[in-house]
Amino acid sequence: MKLLVRKSGLIGAIGSILNKNQENNLFLTTKFIIRYFQVKATDAHLAYRILNHVEYPSLLTIKDVLFDYGIASGAIQKGNHFYHDFETPFVCAIQQEDWAQANFTVVTAASEQEIEYLNPLDHTLVKISSLDFEKIDREIILLLDGTAKKDEVFYAENKKKERVAKSIKRIPACLMICALFFTAFKLYSSPSSLNWISIVFLCTSFTGLAISSLLLWHEIDAHNPFIKQVCGGFGKKANCDAVLGSSGAMFMGISWSVWGMSYFAAFFLSQILFANQITYHHLWAILSLLASPYIIYSIYYQSKIVKQWCPLCLAVQCILFLNALLSFFLLYAVDFSVAIEGYTIYATVVLGICMLLLGYYAIPLIKQARDGRNYQKRWKKLRFHPDVFRLILSKGKYLSPVPESLGIVMGNPNAKHEIIKVCNPYCGPCSKAHPILEDIVRNNQDVKVRIIFKSSGRADDPTAIPAQHLLAVQEKYGAKAAERAVDDWYGAAIKDYDTFSTKYPINGELMAQQHKTVSMNEWCFKFKIRATPTLIIDGYEFPDDYRIDELKNLF
Repeated sequence: MKLLVRKSGLIGAIGSILNKNQENNLFLTTKFIIRYFQVKATDAHLAYRILNHVEYPSLLTIKDVLFDYGIASGAIQKGNHFYHDFETPFVCAIQQEDWAQANFTVVTAASEQEIEYLNPLDHTLVKISSLDFEKIDREIILLLDGTAKKDEVFYAENKKKERVAKSIKRIPACLMICALFFTAFKLYSSPSSLNWISIVFLCTSFTGLAISSLLLWHEIDAHNPFIKQVCGGFGKKANCDAVLGSSGAMFMGISWSVWGMSYFAAFFLSQILFANQITYHHLWAILSLLASPYIIYSIYYQSKIVKQWCPLCLAVQCILFLNALLSFFLLYAVDFSVAIEGYTIYATVVLGICMLLLGYYAIPLIKQARDGRNYQKRWKKLRFHPDVFRLILSKGKYLSPVPESLGIVMGNPNAKHEIIKVCNPYCGPCSKAHPILEDIVRNNQDVKVRIIFKSSGRADDPTAIPAQHLLAVQEKYGAKAAERAVDDWYGAAIKDYDTFSTKYPINGELMAQQHKTVSMNEWCFKFKIRATPTLIIDGYEFPDDYRIDELKNLF
């Protein structure tokens, strides 16, 4: 038995060009195409389909996901053709000299002199000459056809769920911003002559927390396109990877990113929780001066040791320098003296330690979660590899072939591979499995599906009449009509036989099908098939380790 390999040579070639850096690019490219063709789709469902594709991330992912929305596509090599020979839009992969990997893009207009395409970094449409575009193009093109486009199934329902999910995700950020403005307003309303310093401390601690969070994000996912754009968008000397990956980026076994996040998080929380308490301002002024030597160390290390610059690190140094100036003014330029209470020191130390422990233990957990997802992707590729599936399938139970005269055949009757679906007309899981199998036979001429009804054929069996009716439709109206009838029956939310029989009228042919249902039931009894749906692929029982909805990854 030989299973089908869905990945074409061209698509496999482009897939090998790309890696983790293209994950967001893959989603944004697909989303742009769907919006270009004015198809209704939710970001959440689109991301789910992309992330769970067995070949993710690759051009095949875009091809298959677009097909779900009725957008057909085909990959070809550019060869000696000109760009204006192809109908736009089309997808290709480009790579500029300063890019570590290629990125997908969408060409929206092409003429002899000029190309308009989607910039993969800032997601805006730009125009360059055809000759310049050819220099960065990898010369594999995915042509698109949106004539049969269709909106996302359950779009309205999914859109509501997406709005709720987005609202929940915004709650932490909204709470932080509200706390920031509320505290700033409280400080502004204070009669103290130094309230402006408190407001500046509040803003700098918040800004420092935001920047140090980006540094932590880099530590978790250095390949994120946004982080790479921030870190590498200031010239060839800007390289966060070189700085943050060096030996000097650690102190006491903990990265400076975690130290920085802990420092600014404790600073910010102190301003929020203890607003207008001058002892905390005094303490943080002292801590800001104590932290200022790190500015010299960081700049010296980047310029003389690594000889590369980290833009995010420099932004942190600017915040530290500003705080140091304010602290000097607060402690020395103003006639100001206040005793720092022991509880102030205690609360600040506890906040700092809590933030440090949070960053120290949370980052490895997040990294493990990301690694787990990567391992899952590799496992899926192995799991759905045709040779692996063929081996697992061949270890299962073999059933003798069903007589050609039995059942309803969907798809190409001369197909190389046959999927037998043993089902019950009133079986809910059978209804859910039907559209999956229907898509397989519609998109693959080498696969056919044979539907066998598990029905006794007796008059007192409620499953007998619908099964015999569907068989009669095939005998009277042909295979295509039988496929439509099966689609209508299993696609109906409520199985109403009277309504169905009106749409597909049958006279004396109904009872003539009784012997067929009896023969099918005897075949099921012979091989002890009791549950529905049961699938048999090329004579072997479908392995329990696989789900029916995973068949689309195998054919």
